[in-house]
Amino acid sequence: MADPSVDIAPDRKEEEVVPPKSKKFLKLLIVLFILILLIGAAIGAVIFLVPGVIPDSLKFGEEKGADKKEKETEKKSQGYIYSMEPFIVNLADQGRPRYLKIKISIESQEIKVNEEYEKRLPQLRDMVLTVLSSRSYGEISDSGGKMKLREEIITKLNGLLRTFQVKTVYFTEFVIQ
Repeated sequence: MADPSVDIAPDRKEEEVVPPKSKKFLKLLIVLFILILLIGAAIGAVIFLVPGVIPDSLKFGEEKGADKKEKETEKKSQGYIYSMEPFIVNLADQGRPRYLKIKISIESQEIKVNEEYEKRLPQLRDMVLTVLSSRSYGEISDSGGKMKLREEIITKLNGLLRTFQVKTVYFTEFVIQ
């Protein structure tokens, strides 16, 4: 058995001695790396914590100038959305009876709730029912027909209302049988 205390390769040195100039160069590299890392962290902190300091021309991931202003005005211009109870109506088809189940949401020009909508809800529902039941399957089965229906509903509802104005009508459910 071999004795573990005996060195197998007696000519091998345990540690290589690094010249003093290499140690200074290595320390300088480490200090420079830490300094660059600290500067990067400081720049990152400024970008994330104080975004107003960076000019628009240097911002990469965000919209610039007019695009940013358009997005802000679009967010501000989004009105309040009201959901109506679903409508089930007979369509105006001759011969074969057809039914339409539709759920409508209405977006107003205002960003807050309007009392006129609540007060006039029975009249608004009646107007929507009248418009829906006057349509046939052929008139509303394609996207063009749905757009015309949407526009007619907006026009009729805005004709009933005084302070509250409908901006858009959304069909959140649309089933024809």
